[in-house]
Amino acid sequence: MQRVAIVTALVSALGIFAVTQTATAATYLIGSMNITSGGVVVDNFPDGFVPFYYLGPNTNLVGGYIGAGGASLPSASYDSNAIAAFNWYGLPVSLYTASANLGDTLTSAGTVTGGPVPSGSLDSIAGTITMDLSGLFGNWNDGDYITGTGRNDGITSAMAGGTWNPMTHAYTLYWDSKTIGPSCPEPNGCVSHWTLQGTASPVPVPAAIWTFGSGLLGLFGARWRRKRNK
Repeated sequence: MQRVAIVTALVSALGIFAVTQTATAATYLIGSMNITSGGVVVDNFPDGFVPFYYLGPNTNLVGGYIGAGGASLPSASYDSNAIAAFNWYGLPVSLYTASANLGDTLTSAGTVTGGPVPSGSLDSIAGTITMDLSGLFGNWNDGDYITGTGRNDGITSAMAGGTWNPMTHAYTLYWDSKTIGPSCPEPNGCVSHWTLQGTASPVPVPAAIWTFGSGLLGLFGARWRRKRNK
């Protein structure tokens, strides 16, 4: 009985330690993700849902800032390092993330505040995903447009949210944004409704934790056997 109690206590302690990687027992930080499709609907524009026609080589939003904007490109070209690109009135929109806009002919660099590297959480019980996408920009026709989350303007979503399947890791993410830029100026901007789909994986529990735990269990087991044989 004493051995069982010791083992139970160790397993419980390891479980508590592992959960420090999470917000709650069911909520895990996003460790990595990708985008497999997405698009946008903009109010009062006739195009309806406009899907992405290009996905960049890196769509792991939580891995760091992505994309180079459009300052070095003609307006008819998309950024090959962008998160994604879609067509808007015959010209490409290249999506990127940054702490501030990267600049172009119509918008000087650093004049529009972005946000931190995107981050978020996954709830394995509720089956939901939540993300901070405040650093998301689009570059279109030589101008930068802020189009992420987290702006207190009565329209923009505080956070992006959606569904997540803990078995397949598939997610669908939604948010609304009052997109602001040269062709969507204040005070009204362009009200846009975004969708992303792909897979998102939780932060893994480091293997060292389980190795350490196994070693502790082995030491306690050996100590118990020596006491038993005396």
